[in-house]
Amino acid sequence: MQTEAPPLICCKNDWTDVTMAGLGGRVRRLRRILMMSVAATAAMSGALPGQPGVAVARAAEQSYAVPSGPLAQALQVFGQQSGLQISYIPSLAAGRTSPGVAGEMDAMQALVALLEGTGLDFRTAEGGVVTLVPAAAIRGEAQKLDPVVVISTLTDIRTIATSTVDRETIERLQANSVPELLNDLPGVDLVGSARPDGHSLNIWGFGDHEDVAITLDGADKSFEKYRQGTVFIEPELVKEITVDKGSFSPRGYGAFGGTVALTTKSASDMLLPGETIGGFLKLGYGVNGKEWSRTTALFGRDDDSGAELLVSATRRDNDRYRTADGQKLNLSEGELLSGHFKGSVAREDHFLELSGAMSTSDVLGPFAAKTGQIVPSDYQIDRYGFEQALARLTVRRQTDDRSLSGKYVYDPADPLVRTTVQLSWSETKQHDKRQVEDIYVNLGLGGNESWLSYENYGAEIYNESRFAVGGLETTLSIGAQVKHQDRDSMAYSWTDRNDPDRNYGHLQPYNIPAGTQTIYAGWMEYEVDFGNGLTVTPGLRYDHIRTDGVPNAAADYSDPAKGHDYSAVVHKGFSPTLNALYQVNDNLALFGGLAYKLRAPLVDEIYEVGTNRSSARQLEAERAFEKRIGAVLTFGDVLEPKDKVLTRVQIYRNDVSDNIMRVFGSPNVGRYPDRVPSHHNLRGFYTQGVELEAFYDSPLYIAGLSLAYAEGEHEGSVRDIYGADQPVYDIAPFKLVAQFGRKIPEYDLLVGWKGLFVAGQDDVPNDALIPYTPYPASAGYGVHDVYVSWTPRDGLFGGATARLTVQNLFDKDYKAYFNGFSAKGRSVKAAVAYTF
Repeated sequence: MQTEAPPLICCKNDWTDVTMAGLGGRVRRLRRILMMSVAATAAMSGALPGQPGVAVARAAEQSYAVPSGPLAQALQVFGQQSGLQISYIPSLAAGRTSPGVAGEMDAMQALVALLEGTGLDFRTAEGGVVTLVPAAAIRGEAQKLDPVVVISTLTDIRTIATSTVDRETIERLQANSVPELLNDLPGVDLVGSARPDGHSLNIWGFGDHEDVAITLDGADKSFEKYRQGTVFIEPELVKEITVDKGSFSPRGYGAFGGTVALTTKSASDMLLPGETIGGFLKLGYGVNGKEWSRTTALFGRDDDSGAELLVSATRRDNDRYRTADGQKLNLSEGELLSGHFKGSVAREDHFLELSGAMSTSDVLGPFAAKTGQIVPSDYQIDRYGFEQALARLTVRRQTDDRSLSGKYVYDPADPLVRTTVQLSWSETKQHDKRQVEDIYVNLGLGGNESWLSYENYGAEIYNESRFAVGGLETTLSIGAQVKHQDRDSMAYSWTDRNDPDRNYGHLQPYNIPAGTQTIYAGWMEYEVDFGNGLTVTPGLRYDHIRTDGVPNAAADYSDPAKGHDYSAVVHKGFSPTLNALYQVNDNLALFGGLAYKLRAPLVDEIYEVGTNRSSARQLEAERAFEKRIGAVLTFGDVLEPKDKVLTRVQIYRNDVSDNIMRVFGSPNVGRYPDRVPSHHNLRGFYTQGVELEAFYDSPLYIAGLSLAYAEGEHEGSVRDIYGADQPVYDIAPFKLVAQFGRKIPEYDLLVGWKGLFVAGQDDVPNDALIPYTPYPASAGYGVHDVYVSWTPRDGLFGGATARLTVQNLFDKDYKAYFNGFSAKGRSVKAAVAYTF
């Protein structure tokens, strides 16, 4: 029986005993100054001086050339180049990737850059031995700044344009939903009202659920229903969120707006220094809505076997929220129960991880969760009384969300082999039942009772090989994927209970058909490092997509004479990509990307029908030609010693052809003299914009500024494809986010202010007497938040954290463009947590 090897020490034949001593204050300050890759929308992560410890003497600068790749391999090469003794438990390195490091610097600078984005940090001991530990262990010793965004390393072509919201930010914001966590990012906007179950995302002018891919530990999360939310994941489960705008990776299918990848917490993220078992308790309260949240977690790690496990549970409940116009938001009460587990085993060259998450809620609400205030009409109140009248507008909605994912990594000491296998399953189910049964409800709104589920299965295998060609360092990644989605739909219509052509009321809503879609794909990416700062990565993807409909149970909606055809449809095609990065010098990097991606029609786009509408089997796949260019600059010692400034600017344009839309408007309907399909391809549209992010960090002050401007236009309009060009209504108005903070190290405090300033949006379609855009023109507004974070390093309160956030400080009454209703009023939120 094999047991895990003892801690590895890179590049030395002798074994040195490692003391788990705290990193000295002088080295921590040095590392804070020298961080080359981390930036935050609110700030960057710089740790404050901690307790005295053993410091490593600063070595002379030398040249480093460690390529990106598996962390264990990168550490081996770095150890050989630096001469440092680096001790670590193999399970810590398993499954992690290093961005590499290149250039002239000392050993400590190089190691900081090498570990960026790995979730690991390091300690030093007598004799110069460096020990790798989880970053959470270092956080336990010293206060960490609350970054909003982490801009990835300058030298990694795959992540230089990525934004990351980390654990510190997630905890400080105390958000109710994942979209709320991301609303401060440039180019990313929350869609929906104050009800968390109605939240979704818009990225770069793409607001449909299929245009923003969401994954949880690699499992695809997909749900779409009329004016419902798309993300039902408890933020307390999440350690980190990465946002890749656009679709520039060959690994991804469709998702023209971007990909949001959520990673849940693990035992290594939570364990205190030197501990192998622990727990976590957290209690939060929000004044607005009397909102309570409670989280409990247990976790442990066995270093001998390389195994670790975390389990957690969260309960969140609230009364009616108060909107900034002074009203109580009817039907906004809620309760959410959620939990997750994550376990892993690392054995020599093998790493296996299994994770699962669940949430369930059972609430009373409006059918359209994105809507604002729900108030019965005077006529309804006079006839039924207020309570009964409100009940006639109410559904009892039960939502269950589950996911399970597994990952296996084989990472031997062979540059040609790093193989990853991923399997995943997820399911989101929603059951709606009207509170008054014997009333007429349009079938397009779910009837009197409805059931809808999305079940996703995924499998992927890919390998990464590193080798030299003609003196150039190259990396070849090749993968294959299978994705299958099963969409099940059913409803009960009380009005049709006696109609045999409507199956006595038991049928699928005509606009929410059932069906399946299966994607078989292969992809490759070839990264070439020219050794002069230029890296070029061409990629290619091929998709074969088969979509099958399920005939409606009602004869009225399953009639071949009306063009109702639920047979299979196949789409296929190639999607090329090209990305480039040029490291001009230690301060400046330029990047760019091109992608020509494909998205096949969805089940509902093909198989939605009507009594006078046919299936849309004629649909072509959508195509998006996406372009971006940008630059990242970093500088140190700008205003004072030990400070740092980082900026990123990005310009993008997306040209979409054959975009799919429901057929409406007399000019479009008139194009079909016989049968009118439910959906058709339009002539296309474009979105384009610019984003700027700038961040400042010093030993005592932090500041951040980000802005986003976008515009877009259809060829023709969605109601008349040959009419006058009209604006894209999914374009967000100009947005600016500013923040300033003060660190108070002697009290382990961080205090800060954030301002969100949004311009009005009046560039909306105007080619119809009755507006068809879901978002009317909006006025501009400014909203201010303040926050305090207390993270004691030691003593009686060591291991505890306390946070206070006041959102919408001045109780500003405003209507966000992607909402149209009064926003939530002032909200004071507090949370206390303890790790033991």
